Amino acid sequence: MTSVPNYRVQRGDTLTEIAHRHGVDPEALMRANGLDPALADGRISRNARDPDRLQVGQRLSIPSATPGLERQHEVAPGETLAGIAERWGVALWSLIEANLPFLASHKPAGRPAAGQGPVAATGPAAASPAGTLDLRQFTDPAQGSRAAAAIVIGSAEGTRRPDGSFTAAYGGHADPGNAAHNRGSFSYQHTASSPADADRRQLQTLQGQLPAYEAAARAAGLDPRNARLASAYLDLYNQSPSAAARFLNQLDSLRGQPLDTAHLTQLRVNSFVDSSTGERFRLANGGQAGSGFVNIARHQLGRTPSEAEVQAVIRADQQRRMTAVDAALQQQGLLGTAAAAPVAQPAAATGVPRHLQIARGELGTHEIRGAQDNPRVIEYHQATSLKARNDETSWCSSFVNWTMQQAGMRGTNSAAARSWLNWGQAVPRDAAHVKPGDVIVFPRGNNPAQGHVAIVSEVLDNGMVRVIGGNQGVRGEHYDGVTYADRRLDSALGVRRAP
Repeated sequence: MTSVPNYRVQRGDTLTEIAHRHGVDPEALMRANGLDPALADGRISRNARDPDRLQVGQRLSIPSATPGLERQHEVAPGETLAGIAERWGVALWSLIEANLPFLASHKPAGRPAAGQGPVAATGPAAASPAGTLDLRQFTDPAQGSRAAAAIVIGSAEGTRRPDGSFTAAYGGHADPGNAAHNRGSFSYQHTASSPADADRRQLQTLQGQLPAYEAAARAAGLDPRNARLASAYLDLYNQSPSAAARFLNQLDSLRGQPLDTAHLTQLRVNSFVDSSTGERFRLANGGQAGSGFVNIARHQLGRTPSEAEVQAVIRADQQRRMTAVDAALQQQGLLGTAAAAPVAQPAAATGVPRHLQIARGELGTHEIRGAQDNPRVIEYHQATSLKARNDETSWCSSFVNWTMQQAGMRGTNSAAARSWLNWGQAVPRDAAHVKPGDVIVFPRGNNPAQGHVAIVSEVLDNGMVRVIGGNQGVRGEHYDGVTYADRRLDSALGVRRAP
């Protein structure tokens, strides 16, 4: 692989992101620059070796994969690509890319042959029937951040992309529900020496849940190896172990039902909300399930939310997570097909457009006051040609572009809100024609070049529309976030619908 001698740190960079951009292991990058991986906890300390003390303009030495690896690695009996990548401290996909000519001409079914260069890596479900998983391999702690479970669940967490690459949140971010510091693919909140160590620890925990899950699935007449079912349970356990226990108790309700995203999403919602009472489950301490969602709803609304508003946040979050899980399973080839990310669909089984579901799942994301930037907002920016590196740059169009991208649809690729006035099909600006999911553009001040773009969430009966958008004001705060806002429909510059 190509060696880059040094890199000048830009605003918004994280060490993890720089490492993966150059195809090297983050810990190898730390060591190459005299930094201590054990101090990589997302908090800036006074220690000069703290990896979190990056400064704009600072130069980092980018190590090559390892001295001599560019020439040849002699494969020993029993070695895999993943093991070789870990040994040399390089990203797995970089090792594959560097050996593409060899991989194209050698296609053995199992491990690389001893004495040869690396030729193939066994997939996480290579020995399983179509659409099913080898659950122990899926959650193998030895694979760490390379494990398929880390990619699939990380996609729901927003720390990974469906193709396995990393987002800025992987290195560390604040949990929107309880404000705890998270790190790694699983948004791990406990003691760990690095994001990779956090992934290994959580994979060990998830493997420990497999016997109970398998027994419950078989008792309900379900195949525990089903990729969607297993991923839905493991992702829910990663989010809320108590909700996951209720998920297992209700598995029998899936007997005879298709194990699709809609049915699994509903069961996940029913793991927080008692379907017999319509209220969230009561806990032993007197509280109710999903307290983190109360905080998200309160932050988004700027007031104490109603029970219906909390449940709306729960449903939106479960829909978003299952959509992300499904996309990752497809792209990782774990659903028994070679299909890439799902193509755009006008509506999901619930009747809510897919991109609107995804947008609702982002409620509560907001800018960070001060010098820090929210990595999720920076992630939105990467869906446009501007690719801004901070959360101060207006991001309403970035948010809508990112939402469309996640739903498998084309946006405008522009950070300009008014670019959406030329997207899709025009819709008359009246309540009889506008529908949830339509993209709506409003003026911003008197500048004809500026505007604000959002997605229609609900058409109200008083000439108003409720929109969901990024870079909208958060009540009682001096920063913007992903929120709902009620706007006059006749004040819009235009309404557009996906082609």
